Order: sequence, then structure tokens, then C-alpha cells
Amino acid sequence: MSKESIGRWIFTQDGLMEGHLVVEGDEVVEICHGKAPEGSSKAIVLPAFVNAHTHIGDSFAYPAPKGTVEEIVAPPNGYKHRMLRTASRSRKIEGMRSAISTMAETGTSAFIDFREEGAGGIQMAMESADGLLVSPTLLGRPVHADASYEALDDFVAQCDGFGMSSIRDWPRDLLERASKAAKSRGKLFGLHASEILREDVDAVLDLKPDFLVHMTAASDDDLVAVAEARVPIVVCPRSNEFFGIDPRIPRLLRAGVEVALGTDNGMICRPDMLEELRAAFRLSASSGGTTPSETIRLATCSGRKVLNAVREITTEIEQTDDLVVLEMQGEDPLTEVVSAAGSARVSAVSRGGRFRRI
Repeated sequence: MSKESIGRWIFTQDGLMEGHLVVEGDEVVEICHGKAPEGSSKAIVLPAFVNAHTHIGDSFAYPAPKGTVEEIVAPPNGYKHRMLRTASRSRKIEGMRSAISTMAETGTSAFIDFREEGAGGIQMAMESADGLLVSPTLLGRPVHADASYEALDDFVAQCDGFGMSSIRDWPRDLLERASKAAKSRGKLFGLHASEILREDVDAVLDLKPDFLVHMTAASDDDLVAVAEARVPIVVCPRSNEFFGIDPRIPRLLRAGVEVALGTDNGMICRPDMLEELRAAFRLSASSGGTTPSETIRLATCSGRKVLNAVREITTEIEQTDDLVVLEMQGEDPLTEVVSAAGSARVSAVSRGGRFRRI
């Protein structure tokens, strides 16, 4: 079987370099650094995307109507939660499976989902992901605000941790029990924080979250505190824009925060990380801007760092790493990725060294 050279550039945690893949059949046999041989495709090889915050359970409800955060997503009676209560199980699973398939076809290899509806919600998500080439990290949410520690411990044993909404939505003692249960089992504890209203950062950090979502209403001092606590923040630019919120990514980066990227609610945005990258780059311009390299890191290396709290995912480009190949037209691939390249440019993905053309 003949070997084929794929790509001219490789993006690593150290930045862009010349390089290419050597593919034989459906297997990546070598990653080469340096100038690609003549005839190698004009493409860039990236670490496959990590979508660090999703709510795929409401994908069946796309498109969501316009409204405020409280009207659309706030528990218990926001639009999303009303839709979840009335939709059939099969409809929810169909929507989730479609969302995960979109991720697989657009270069995402792993995602972190905040799944509502208790143990039943986790089971639906597991069924939805079965057989698809994307690795889910499923963070559940209790149904009852007075759940005991024992009940929370039993629940978190069935998933990858807890993914909670704002501290304003839950009794403090419930959040403390959930955090303790997650930590005792080595699971993740993720939390929405300061999305539309600033919340007490000490009260948030005292819960020992593994990562926070949004922090768009946080003060500069809050961000410094989060950076010093080494807690990553996941931002969701398209969802923020839907609600008229500026994610202000450059401000987070200047504070020293590890920033990852997520697509948020499936009823608002397709879980396409290239679309999210373009939005992150575009929206950052109003608050100082991010470089193309910084922006791509949000969707690749930084997402891996969030996941490394519970699993080992390398930030290096290796032969058996999960990769995505994007066809390029010009000679500035990083700028093209964050400003012009869409999912139609994804020509191949590699999972554990197995190469699949799109």
C-alpha cells in the first residue's frame, strides 16, 4: 500500500511549524516536521478540537427564540427547561445524536456536557454517544435540591462529575455536598458563574470547581483570583452574543486565566468549533483582540487542560493523537482558520492514529 503526504503545516502547543502527516491506507504512520514534499496537500494539521462546554440535551429545540438568559435557559422554568419537560425521550436522543455527529464531522474529538434531568439525562446522553467517534465527558445535575450526600455520591458514580448552574440557583449546602461527592470519587465539578450578574468569587472558589463557565460579569479582581486559584474558564462566544453579552476573552487572558472554548446550548448554536473559533476571534477585537494562535489554543490545548483533571489527553501532536486536517487556500493558515475556514474545509480526522477522510 502506497504512502501519502498530507498537509504543509502543523499546529502544536509551541505554535505553527512546517510539517505533514504520512498516511498509509487509513493509518497515520508518521508525523514529520520540516518542509513537506512536493505534492503534499495544502492543509494544516491541528489537534482535534475539545468542545469544553455543551448542553446537547436541548439540541432538539433548535432554534431557540430570542430572549434574556433568564427567559431562555434559567432553571426551573426557562424555555429550555419547559421544552425538556415536554419532549419525548426519543426526540431528545435524536437531537443529541445529531449534535454529536456534527462534532465528529467538524473536527471535535471530545466534549464536556452539562446534562440536566438527573440519572435519566445521563443515560440518554450515553445512548446518544454510543458508536460515534467523539469522547463524551458527561456532567450530571441532581433533580432534587435537597439531595443527601449519599444520593449525590450514588449519582456521581454513574457519570463524570457534576455540571451545575449558577450558585444563585441552588442551596449552598447542596452545592457543598455535590462538590465533596465529586472530589471523593475523582470526578469533575463544573459551575456556571457570573454570566449576567457578578457573583461572590470567594463563594464560587470555596466550592473547589475544576473549571468555571462564562465569568462575563466578573470584575478584574475576580479574574485575578480565579487565575491564582488555577481554575480554567470556559467561554462560549456565540451563546454570549445571542444574549447580547461580550465574552471579553482578551481580558481573561490578560488576567492569566486558562481559557477554553465551548459551544453551549444546542438549541442556540450548532456544536461546530470552527464556527466558535471565528466568533471568538471576531468578538475579541472590541476588547484588545487575540492573535490567531491564541484563539486556536482555546479550542485545542486549553480544552485538553480542562479534561486532564480526569483523563490524560496529550497537548502534543503525536502519531496516535486525535487530529483534524483543514484544507487551506492561502499562505497564512492560522489567520485563515480563525477568519475564513468553515467546516466544509475539514478534509479528514484522525482518532488514535486511524485516519478518516470527510
